[in-house]
Amino acid sequence: MHLISEEDWRDILDDIQYQKAVLLVGPEITQSDGQPLSIHLRNALFQSNPDDIAYYYERDGFFLFRSPEGKVRVARQVKRFYRDLIPDERTLRHITAIPFHVIVSLNPDTFISEAFYKYGIKHSFHYFQYRHSNSSDDQIGKLHKSMPLIYNLFGSKDRDESLLLDYDDVYKMLQSTLGASSLPSGLLRTLREASTYIFIGFQFDKWYSQLLFKFLSDNGRIEKRISNDSPLSDLDTNGFILQQFQIRFMGKQTNFLDQLYNRCATRNILRDLAEEDANTHGRIIQKYLAMGEIRSAMESLSQWTKDSEKKNEIILLQSRYSTLENQQDCMDSRDYRTEVAQIIDGLLELTQRIGI
Repeated sequence: MHLISEEDWRDILDDIQYQKAVLLVGPEITQSDGQPLSIHLRNALFQSNPDDIAYYYERDGFFLFRSPEGKVRVARQVKRFYRDLIPDERTLRHITAIPFHVIVSLNPDTFISEAFYKYGIKHSFHYFQYRHSNSSDDQIGKLHKSMPLIYNLFGSKDRDESLLLDYDDVYKMLQSTLGASSLPSGLLRTLREASTYIFIGFQFDKWYSQLLFKFLSDNGRIEKRISNDSPLSDLDTNGFILQQFQIRFMGKQTNFLDQLYNRCATRNILRDLAEEDANTHGRIIQKYLAMGEIRSAMESLSQWTKDSEKKNEIILLQSRYSTLENQQDCMDSRDYRTEVAQIIDGLLELTQRIGI
C-alpha cells in the first residue's frame, strides 16, 4: 500500500474537476452477510435452484445450467434479489456527490443510478448487451459532468438476456468487446482520453479485473490508476498487477472514498445533493423509475395528480408504454431503450410540472 502524495492529490482532483477521471466500480463494492454481494447472490441462487443449476464454479462466479429454461428462471430471480437489498448509503452518497462524469460498473444492479435519482442528479444510464452490441448509432455522445453517464459493463438486472450467468455468456461478451468497436463510441472515446482511473471494489486476481486493466492499458498513455486495497491471492499476483498495470493501492475502500470526498469538499467541487427528506413523492417516483418499475411510477404519479389535463398526459404515456412493451420482442434493443428513455424523461418532466 502506498500513500498518495499531495502532488498526486492535486492531479486527481484536477482530473475529476476537468473531466479526465473515470470511476470504475467492481463487484466488491457492496457487502451482504459479510460477503461480497456478487458471491452472496450466486450462493443464494445456487441454494434455491438445485433443480436448475447443475454446478457452480465458485472461483469465477458462474453456473452450469441443466436447461435453457432453468437459466431463464434463475435470471428472473436476480431482479427480485436486488430489489430486497439495502446498499451502503454512505458509499452511494459519496459516489453521487463526487463529480465524476463517467462511472463504469461491473455490476448488474442499479444502485448508483437510484442514488443519483434520490439526490436529484440528472444523469443517463446505459448497459452493455452483447446481443445488440453494434454501436454505430449509439445514443451516448459527448459526455459531461452536467449529464454524467453510469454504464453497466456486464448488463442490467432488469434485462435477463444481458446478465453474465454462465461461460457461454462470458464467451459471447468477450467476442463482442475484445475489438472495442462494440462499446458506445462516446464512452470509448472518454475512456481513451482519461488521465486517471479510480478503482473501487475490485479483486485484482479475477479475470474481469485483468481484462479491464488490459483494455485500459492499450492506448499507450501513462495514466494514474488508483485503487482501494483489495486482497490478492498471493504475492506473485500482487507483483504482477503492480508491474504490468501500474496500479497503486491506497487503503481501505471507505477510507479512500472519505479522503476523496473531503478533498473535493475542500476544493468546493462536490455536487449539490437534494435533501433526503425533501420532495418525498417525487423521490418515490424517481426510485420506481431507477428500478425499472415504470408502471408503478405512472400509477403513483396519477394518484397524486388532481389536474385532469395532467392526468390525460399520464394516460397517454401509459398507452405509449403499453404499445412499446407489446412490440419489444420485435424491436432492436437500442430502439427500445431509446423509447423507454423518452417515456422516463416525459414522466420526470411531468413530475416537475406537477410540483411533487
